[in-house]
Amino acid sequence: MKSVLAALGLVAATLPAHASLIPVNVPEISALDGAAALAVVAAVVLLVWERRRAA
Repeated sequence: MKSVLAALGLVAATLPAHASLIPVNVPEISALDGAAALAVVAAVVLLVWERRRAA
């Protein structure tokens, strides 16, 4: 978990360096797709939490 947070910190620290890049078009995400993505993230978090609690 610490390595994930460190990686996120590294990405956040380098974002201003890439601000001058040319923006690209990205597809929009529907509400259903967003809800499905959040459900996947929640399921992974709960699985990790349950495995740590059981260990």
